[in-house]
Amino acid sequence: MPTFFQNKDLLPPELLARWDHAVAEYDRVLQGICGDSEAKKLFFYNALREKSALFWRLLNGKDPLPMPPPTRYSYPWYEIIETPGPHRVGDIGFHAYGKPLGQQLAEIRGTDREDRLFIEQCGWAVLSRNAAAQEMLETLHGGAFTLEDQDRLMAAGPEWVVQYGKWPAYRLFVQRYRRQILSRFLEDTLKLVDKSSWAWTNTVMICEQDDGGIELESDGWFLEKQE
Repeated sequence: MPTFFQNKDLLPPELLARWDHAVAEYDRVLQGICGDSEAKKLFFYNALREKSALFWRLLNGKDPLPMPPPTRYSYPWYEIIETPGPHRVGDIGFHAYGKPLGQQLAEIRGTDREDRLFIEQCGWAVLSRNAAAQEMLETLHGGAFTLEDQDRLMAAGPEWVVQYGKWPAYRLFVQRYRRQILSRFLEDTLKLVDKSSWAWTNTVMICEQDDGGIELESDGWFLEKQE
């Protein structure tokens, strides 16, 4: 869990000057989200301001967004709203999509089937998907597939259109990208390429570098706002 600052006394003067305003805005925004719901207060309200991404945003002179953004591992994901994409994402929960929900969750959601993909542990509603994504789903739900199947399905270009709340729709798609690792980590890295993950498919080594590093290229998932 990140800590954005250690304590109030260590803040620079330009941030400290915004403290009272940030406190008031933080309380106003959270009150608007939570109302009188103690359950929502428990979920949304971070009593430790040092660990609140919203409070840190306010201290830095930025305005709150008009509605809560998607989260990324439980923290507000401001970049996905404010920074031009595409944004690379890794942790996506595909396996549960389309499967039956328990009675209690079905009543809360208003649907008896899971209708969300969990991207970086945040639920996004699925608006549509292409044929390659449908084949990927059917393979996942079938339960028996190989790394070769996975490479083929990712290379086919599965795409989803997803949406969080009332924010614009985003395209979730596959794109090649490069990363660097040290040679001593190569064997352990390639062990990650198995059917438990859809992130390291079609990995190839591009080159070895003078500093002992290795450049790899793989398929990866990206999110980009729909135009």
